[in-house]
Amino acid sequence: MKYYYLTDDSEKSLAPFFSKAVLSACFIGIVIISISLLLCWPRQPLADFVGENKIPMVFFMIFSATLIVNSYINLCCGCGELIRRGFYIIKYPTDMATFEKENDFFTYGLIAFLLHSQIMLLLYLPLLILAASISAVSFFPFLQAVSILYFAALLCRMFGFLVYLIWGRTSTVGYFVARIFIILFIFGTFFFAPFINPLQILYLLNKSTADIGLPFALYMMAVSFAVLLLIGANHSLVRRHQRGKGI
Repeated sequence: MKYYYLTDDSEKSLAPFFSKAVLSACFIGIVIISISLLLCWPRQPLADFVGENKIPMVFFMIFSATLIVNSYINLCCGCGELIRRGFYIIKYPTDMATFEKENDFFTYGLIAFLLHSQIMLLLYLPLLILAASISAVSFFPFLQAVSILYFAALLCRMFGFLVYLIWGRTSTVGYFVARIFIILFIFGTFFFAPFINPLQILYLLNKSTADIGLPFALYMMAVSFAVLLLIGANHSLVRRHQRGKGI
C-alpha cells in the first residue's frame, strides 16, 4: 500500500503530513501556545506559590489552549480544508475523490488519522512539559492530560472526516456543522455534561491534590465510545462511496 498521506501534496489528499498548509497551521499553533505560555508565566518563583499553599495555573491555561488549537487543526484536517492551495477553496472540484475515499478506511484512513494526530500533538510536547514543570504537576497527571488532548484531537479528526464524507470540502452547511461540534464538545459539555468536559478535567488535573480518577475514566470512556462510533460511520460511508464508484 502506498502511504499517500506522507508526501502527496495535492487535492487528492485531505491533509498530507508534510504539506505546506498543514505545516503552516501547526507552526501557527505552536506560536499561539508559545505566546500563551509567555503571558501565563508566573511572576513569582514556584517556592512562593508553595509557601502560600497555591498552585500556578500555567498547566491548565497551556493545556487548554493546546486542546483548542490542536483539536481545531485536526478538525480542519478531517474536513479536508488544509490542502496545498490554502485553507478554503471556492472553486474546488468537489467531485474528485480523495485517497481516503478510494482506499479501505481501516487499512488507510484510520491509520493515517491515528498517526497524524499523534505526530501533531508531539509538536507541542516541549511546551506542555514546561507548563507542567512550572505548575509542579507530576508525571502521571501529565500523561492523563496528554491523553485527554490526544483523544479530543482524534475525536475532532474523525468527526471532521464524517462531515467531509457527507457534505464535501466546500459545503457551507458542513463548515458550520464542524464548528458547532467543536464548540459543543469543548465548551458546551461544561453545561450539559460536565463529567466529559475536557477543560473541567484539565482544571482538576492542575490541582495535584484533586482526585480525578472517576471524571477521567468517564471522559475516556465517553470519548472512546464516540470515536468508535465515528470510525464505524466513516467506514460505512467510505464503503458506500466505493460501491457507488465501482471501486
